[in-house]
Amino acid sequence: MGNRVVELTMRPKTKDHRRSAILLLEEAVHILRRAPLSLLPPYAIGTLPFVLALFYFWADMSRSADAQRYHAIASLGLALLYIWMKCWHVVFAAHVKMILSGEPLPQWSSQRILRLVTSQTLIHATAFFILPLAAVIALPFGWCYAFYQSVSVEAANDDGNVKMICQKAWSQARRWPRQNHILMSIFFIFGIVVFLNVASAIYILPYLVKKYLGIESLFTLSGYHVINTTFWLATMGISYLCMNPLVRTVYALRCFYGSAIH
Repeated sequence: MGNRVVELTMRPKTKDHRRSAILLLEEAVHILRRAPLSLLPPYAIGTLPFVLALFYFWADMSRSADAQRYHAIASLGLALLYIWMKCWHVVFAAHVKMILSGEPLPQWSSQRILRLVTSQTLIHATAFFILPLAAVIALPFGWCYAFYQSVSVEAANDDGNVKMICQKAWSQARRWPRQNHILMSIFFIFGIVVFLNVASAIYILPYLVKKYLGIESLFTLSGYHVINTTFWLATMGISYLCMNPLVRTVYALRCFYGSAIH
């Protein structure tokens, strides 16, 4: 009887812990702070090449006189790097799962890697159409965003079956909608703060270097003309690199607690 009372009193706390957005954020920050050094390299290996290539692609296509001659090949290369990034996001999710559950990392055989590339290509290629459409409609955007975040997590648990990954990811996306939308609101506000800080640092840092070291640069010589589309894209890219590990860890936790219910 005493054990039954303890179990009943502990259940609401566990349920609240799983559904509280703030506690989920705190746990994700704790994981990233205490994580071993092997956690972030998979994310960096996948994301940095795509972000750097996107910077160069945008600057080159907007300023080069010969851009029309090779824009198709450059776009194909950027698309391949995007798939490369999404595959490494799955590896990052697998490392987070290892920290949470203590299970060993999956064996990445050549066949499993091929299935991973195929599934991520087929699923994430639709994000460029579905997410903007969902944003225009507004209402289903939260579920669609959670779906694509959950795909990377579920792909780390599955053998590459596209249908099964989509079913599991959609099941996770529909779970706890209030928590999901609160998390998205927090990420949006926090993203604006990070974006403004990064933009201020990029703009002010060259002037500080000039003031204290006397070194001129294109930033100081250009004045306000440095604030162009390339500047804003670089700011968004750096902000993405700063925030995305936290976002992916949070959704890995959501999927972990959602799967633990069963």
